[in-house]
Amino acid sequence: MQSIPASIPRWALWQDHAAQSTLMTHKSGGKSSGIDKKDLARGIAPAWRRRLDLFGRASAEVLGQIFEDLSPEDIRNCRVIFSSRHGNIERTLKLLGQIAREEIPSPADFSMSVHNALVGVASINWGITQSHSAIAAGNDSFIATLTEALAQLADDPQSPVAIVYIDLPLPDVYAQNDPAGMTGTAFAVLLCAPDHPLAHPASNTNAGTADAMNDGSNHHPKSPITLDFQPVAVDPDTAPGANDTFPLCHARQMVDFLVANLGREAKTNNASCRLAGHSFAWNMVHHG
Repeated sequence: MQSIPASIPRWALWQDHAAQSTLMTHKSGGKSSGIDKKDLARGIAPAWRRRLDLFGRASAEVLGQIFEDLSPEDIRNCRVIFSSRHGNIERTLKLLGQIAREEIPSPADFSMSVHNALVGVASINWGITQSHSAIAAGNDSFIATLTEALAQLADDPQSPVAIVYIDLPLPDVYAQNDPAGMTGTAFAVLLCAPDHPLAHPASNTNAGTADAMNDGSNHHPKSPITLDFQPVAVDPDTAPGANDTFPLCHARQMVDFLVANLGREAKTNNASCRLAGHSFAWNMVHHG
């Protein structure tokens, strides 16, 4: 099967640790900084932000981080794929409770509980005119989303694709389905063709200079990383165990790989990382 090249100019990872939630982005050089939950979704208009709970705000925050300083035209031209194992399960459970008690379900909770609610809000907020999708594929949700994103990019290289993935710990009644040590995780990553202007920040005034001026970590803007994504079939008999294939593990694994390869220029390195699901995997190769 043929590999698919893609550049990654921007990404952001939010994690809800016990002590404090943290945010790491493409501009931070692999370093996390604390962020208060009430400050999430800073790029969303207040009228929409008030409708979002933690699930929506964390998703909107990481998406806003990869859209920050992009031109309105670049954002409008970006396709968005949203991903989560269970979606906004807290709102869904609340609605089920209202129905069980024969109460009238909350229209606001219903409208924001559907799986593509956040990406719909994002489209309105940022004026995105390209397509958007929402995927739930159990423990292979991130793998399935990456597959969809790469397929879309291969089909139309002129339009970048943004992935937004989030999972929060399940409510107590479903908690046995979470992996040990489950923490809230939201991850966004922007994929574009290697010859797209976003893959060359020096030629993109908004993306290049703004990163240098607005990054409070004193790091220089990082050059986009270009990877070859190689599709790999996974033998069910040798597939990873269930706790090794949760999508949050895939998201963190991808971030670790991106951070490890920041600034690498040696083409002899050929660093690689495999994101393996139950029946399919992507082998990421960085040639420098």
